[in-house]
Amino acid sequence: MVTPSPTPDPANLARAGRLLGLDVGDRRIGLAVSIPPGELILPAGYLLRRNRRSDVAAVLEQATQRDSVAIIVGMPYDAQGRAGEQARKTETLVRALQRAADIPVLTVDESFSSNAAANDLLQSGQSPSRDPGAVDAAAAAAILRRFLGS
Repeated sequence: MVTPSPTPDPANLARAGRLLGLDVGDRRIGLAVSIPPGELILPAGYLLRRNRRSDVAAVLEQATQRDSVAIIVGMPYDAQGRAGEQARKTETLVRALQRAADIPVLTVDESFSSNAAANDLLQSGQSPSRDPGAVDAAAAAAILRRFLGS
């Protein structure tokens, strides 16, 4: 299990620059970005998963292109806070990102972020089933909101 590293104050981190949020799934990695000082969080598309090495390179490229000061990864724990199979897969990617990145890679519990994202899209008149990548990006935005406590 990836142990949470001492987390810098999210508000200070958000004021320091952009945060890149990730919703990691088996097929896609949803992306979101916060705009300093962190009050504006925008879905930013998604990456198609290929293999760990390619996924790490693609995430780091996105972080560089967006001038990110940290990467925030949603951890899909179950209702009791335990790591299931998807959380273990995500932990593997997190460890690889932590080894390769020159910026902090932090985690936050992402429980139910995909469900909340799908509901948000429905309320805005979009069909989640027509663009699953939009759900992934919206879930990444929900992960950043949770990290920043907003």
